[in-house]
Amino acid sequence: MTDQPFYLANNAALRQAVPEDDLLHPAVNAGVSGDTLTETQYFGFNVPEENIHGLTYMWHHPNLNVVTGGLMVWRGIKPVSMAAELFDFRAYMNDGVLANDLHDYRLDNGFGVKILEPNKRFHLTYDDAARGNGIDLISEGVTPIALFGDGKHFEQGMRVRGTLRLRGKEYAVDCHNVRDRSWGKLRPEAIMPMPPVAWMTGCFGDDFIFNCNMMDHVGSNPQLTAPFEIPTDKALNGGWVWKDGKQLLVTSARKQVRRDDGNFRPQTIVLEMTLEDGSQITANGRTIASCPYATWPNMLAHISLIRWEVDGRIGHGDEQCVIWNDFAHAVHSQEALVDG
Repeated sequence: MTDQPFYLANNAALRQAVPEDDLLHPAVNAGVSGDTLTETQYFGFNVPEENIHGLTYMWHHPNLNVVTGGLMVWRGIKPVSMAAELFDFRAYMNDGVLANDLHDYRLDNGFGVKILEPNKRFHLTYDDAARGNGIDLISEGVTPIALFGDGKHFEQGMRVRGTLRLRGKEYAVDCHNVRDRSWGKLRPEAIMPMPPVAWMTGCFGDDFIFNCNMMDHVGSNPQLTAPFEIPTDKALNGGWVWKDGKQLLVTSARKQVRRDDGNFRPQTIVLEMTLEDGSQITANGRTIASCPYATWPNMLAHISLIRWEVDGRIGHGDEQCVIWNDFAHAVHSQEALVDG
């Protein structure tokens, strides 16, 4: 296990989480120096029949004593984040907003999370009466927490229920999603000379949820050229499947993805996963909602809601894909990357 952030490091084992893992980790964080030391909390939700996708995020930089966070919700395909029906993130808030740890906090923009039961139930709220936007959601775990082997990142399948208001119209939310948390590592903001990296989830009900984090690799994406052609066996960073009461590691995976030639948004995905028991799953996906978001300036993420089909069963989940400058420039300029 390395000190790289979870989306760049290979995870080959899962551990059991404890209730304290849903709180801040000051003791672990104290051992890490650097401005980009990160602790995060992500929740998501969707209304697939309306092509609605939503993301909430709390991003703490303990060594800078600042918090960035908020939420975004959109319908369909958005060309820029400012076109979302709801977009309200604040940067550089004093981390005094976390004075009550993560038990019950509210950011300067009004977004708040309350832990109702650690490792299990959470209340997410937000209200912007001027724009007719708001959420009132309960996110409840339906799978065990998949704590990575280094003990600094976890993921969990959730069922999310409640209400969403978008520009004055109310929607009932009843969906599944995979949440995650990270802590105790630097999240480097330097340019990465890498192909796209995608965090993909698929939720089909309480009994079947998957997560797979991998890079685009040789044969997966027609936009890839040298030096971005990662071998297939080096592309997987981690993954797990919850099916019929068992949580199994993804031991190998490959994908085929078609991205928009202009902006790199995913259009279709075929994801093949082999599990630790030798079984295999093939998921066919297409994007039904998407919105770009630059979590920090030296990257761009497309946050997409994917409609998945596995053996005739339909589910939905995230494809959160990060691209960096070297890859995007090489594709658009049709020039090979030159070192130096």
